[in-house]
Amino acid sequence: MRQSVLRLSDVTVQFGGLKACEGVAFDVAEGELFAIIGPNGAGKTTVLNAITGVYTPTPGSEIRYTDQHETEHLVIGQKPHRIVRLGIARTFQNLGLFSHLNTLDNLMLGRYIHQKKGTLAAGFRTRGLVREEEEQRAAVERIIDLLEIQQYRWELVGELPYGVQKRIELGRVLAMEPDLLLLDEPMAGMTVEEKQDIVRFILEIRAELGLTVLLIEHDMAVVMSLAERVLALNFGQPIALGTPDEVQANQAVVEAYLGAD
Repeated sequence: MRQSVLRLSDVTVQFGGLKACEGVAFDVAEGELFAIIGPNGAGKTTVLNAITGVYTPTPGSEIRYTDQHETEHLVIGQKPHRIVRLGIARTFQNLGLFSHLNTLDNLMLGRYIHQKKGTLAAGFRTRGLVREEEEQRAAVERIIDLLEIQQYRWELVGELPYGVQKRIELGRVLAMEPDLLLLDEPMAGMTVEEKQDIVRFILEIRAELGLTVLLIEHDMAVVMSLAERVLALNFGQPIALGTPDEVQANQAVVEAYLGAD
């Protein structure tokens, strides 16, 4: 049995009198592709924001992450940059890219957590700094090849098609070398062909890099073809958890998407 990489217990996020999510509990096993589904406003992104330190859940909530060295960490209370360094990285619904920079520079920004040389070394251009820069560039070049974005290397991101920008956003996160990859609607706004490309890249990334993936996605066909297990939320509360077939057949899920008869 694969060990749990991420475990949420009774996670509730509240803004004043509004509970954006309540009593959310699930675990994600090492190497698993786990999906969260639900209508708009169901609380899916709120859960990701709780995991990544953007929101602080209410007392009694618990989020535990086990890193590649099998060290367990309590996530709640950690700053977002600390959570990234633990091995958890995410994409955003709204692109987290710098539109005035080219593709290569955007990807290099994802390497910041692996940079060890300080400003003194940068000022004197030490051999150690040059060697580190070469290592960071080599890591980014591997991502460029993996995501097939060689032709966009020197292009300004803001001038590229939306589907390509989403691919670069994925590459920026992969540059951080996470163990747990959180994807917040990576196919939103894409054409059918672009979605097919992203599905292929997710499968290749998972196989080649050995990542654990937590996916939020509206396209049910995509989720059902990719995920091993699925959690369904509605109005911030869990309504189903199981295999794609089990969740798809759950009456509460059908009603949440299509409405009660």
